[in-house]
Amino acid sequence: MKESSFMEPFTIIAFGDSLTYGYGVLDHIPFPACLKKDFPKWRVLNKGVNGDTTKDALERIERDVLMFHPQIVTIFFGSNDCSLVEGYYLPLTEYEKNLRSITELVLSLQHDKKFNNGKTLPIFITPPPVVDTDFFPFTTTDRVMLYAEAVKKIALEYDCPLVDFFSAVWAKKQEAYEDFFQFDGIHLSNAGYALLYPMIRDAIASFTK
Repeated sequence: MKESSFMEPFTIIAFGDSLTYGYGVLDHIPFPACLKKDFPKWRVLNKGVNGDTTKDALERIERDVLMFHPQIVTIFFGSNDCSLVEGYYLPLTEYEKNLRSITELVLSLQHDKKFNNGKTLPIFITPPPVVDTDFFPFTTTDRVMLYAEAVKKIALEYDCPLVDFFSAVWAKKQEAYEDFFQFDGIHLSNAGYALLYPMIRDAIASFTK
């Protein structure tokens, strides 16, 4: 894919938790860094924060997203929301409510480009499954799946593009599944980001040709 296939430079906000930030990997590995490398004329802002939930996201969305009036916002939360660790866990109903609030705030934005009729486009990313072990028992794939399904439901409700990363990783469960994660079985490894990035790039490309 060549940069010339895109209409004009965009501002893209990568809004999420540690999986967006790139916890535990080198700076050039997470998907926002890959977008910057492939499309150097774009302004790509990595607004991933380690440990964030959708509740935290709403508290910082004004300064980290809305003030920039971006053309595209990737929304990638859920791994912490579904964790049973004190201070993280949010019931599924609250998670869905927060996601809807985030979505409506993003959809209310306008920008000065022709893209998407001058309105900001949210792109949802489902949280990935985990490696179920006794080492980190507070997050399980069964719980993550419920939150991933909620993301899919909300993307459909608001007619927004979806990157179903959960399903992409889960489809590899008969292969070298654990290679997609770091030692904790939760955070993405280099291989995990290598699987995720083309999905995000292609989702953006389908709207920006």
